[in-house]
Amino acid sequence: MFDLLLIVGFSAFALPLAIATLRGWAPHRIRRRTARWVIRVRGVALLVLWTSAVVVPLSRLLGADPEDSAFLTFPAQFGLMMFAAGLMCGAQLGERFSRQATPAR
Repeated sequence: MFDLLLIVGFSAFALPLAIATLRGWAPHRIRRRTARWVIRVRGVALLVLWTSAVVVPLSRLLGADPEDSAFLTFPAQFGLMMFAAGLMCGAQLGERFSRQATPAR
C-alpha cells in the first residue's frame, strides 16, 4: 500500500512540476533572473529525480525478490539521484559563469 501511495504522490506533485519546468514554465520572478536553458535543465533534473523515486516502489509492486531488487535498485536509484544533482549543479554553474562573462552596464 505504501509503495502505491508513494508512486501516486510523486506522480501527482513532482511529475507535473517537472513537465512544466521542462517546457520552460517558471514563476515570473525566476524567469526574469534565470536563463531559459537553466529552467529546462532543472526540468530534466526533476524528471530524473522522479524516476529515481519511483524505481524502488515499482520493483516491489512488480513482485521482484527483495534481496535481488535491493541489490539492483539501490545503485540505480543512487546513480539517478547523483545524475540529477550533477544536472542541477551544472546548470547553476553555467548560469553563474555566463553572468560573469557578460559585461556589466
